[in-house]
Amino acid sequence: MEIQVRHLRVICEIASHGSLNRAAAGLGLGQPALSHQLRRIERMVGGALFHRDQRGVRPTELGALILRRAKVIVLTFDELEHDFHRRGSETDTSIRIGWNDSALASPLLGGLRDLFTDRPVRTRADSSRTRLLAQVSHRAIDLALIMICGKRVLPVPPGVRTMTLVREPSFVAVPAGHRLATEKEIDLAELAGEDWIVSSGGDGCRAVFREMCLAHGFDPRITHDVDVDVTREHLVAGGYGVSLVQPTRPEVDGLVIRPLTGSPMKLRHVLAWHEAGPCVPGIQELAAGTSAEYRRMAERSAPYRTWLERHGEMVAG
Repeated sequence: MEIQVRHLRVICEIASHGSLNRAAAGLGLGQPALSHQLRRIERMVGGALFHRDQRGVRPTELGALILRRAKVIVLTFDELEHDFHRRGSETDTSIRIGWNDSALASPLLGGLRDLFTDRPVRTRADSSRTRLLAQVSHRAIDLALIMICGKRVLPVPPGVRTMTLVREPSFVAVPAGHRLATEKEIDLAELAGEDWIVSSGGDGCRAVFREMCLAHGFDPRITHDVDVDVTREHLVAGGYGVSLVQPTRPEVDGLVIRPLTGSPMKLRHVLAWHEAGPCVPGIQELAAGTSAEYRRMAERSAPYRTWLERHGEMVAG
């Protein structure tokens, strides 16, 4: 089981109240039920989060570390709930977009700005495609841009329509001084002994990555969990490991991006919208414009341009 926002909320409530009894009342739970939840959370994180004595509870060193992050995450999630899970009022004319780590986010927003010149566009990033689809289904957002790893099936709720904008291979980023940096493409099996820098977010991408590595004869050593693209690239450039990247990512100093032999992992960039939403009339134009800009991004990337010349176009029509 993975840590979820509800678990972080429990930890924050306990720390805020300084007592399991008071925290249980605030959460609408019985004290035994909250104690059971806390024990499960502590098993997930691998250690005790609170010292318990007659004066109540106080964070352990591990608990204080997790609390610093948990408070930020819970506040951010509450803000997202407030912004996106409320129905738009008559005075709210904004177009609301959700997206997860797709390189097409910028061209998509540019297309929306051109289509809806009199309406502001608001965005939120969310690593979970499941949550994004649920938000579209409930009309909490008007449009979602979703990146899907591998051949995973996208479960589409009723009332939601989808379109694949782009199918592309996943490339790998290695430090400029890496032993394989001069190769035109890299066999995944040759990276068996590397430290990997991998995103901890998303629905299933980490599992797809591990399955891919196992199929190539090794269990990847995931050393760094990092959700931000730029941070992952800086870690690679600093020599701390290697990482999968989208092929349109530009190379930066200290970092080299190369195709993987045989393209073992594919990515799909999918647009999702509600069939009764405000974006329906402009979907085809928006999709065409975003795909065209993707082609220009691909042309600006020398490794990807070379790969396309050998393997053919990956952009959906």
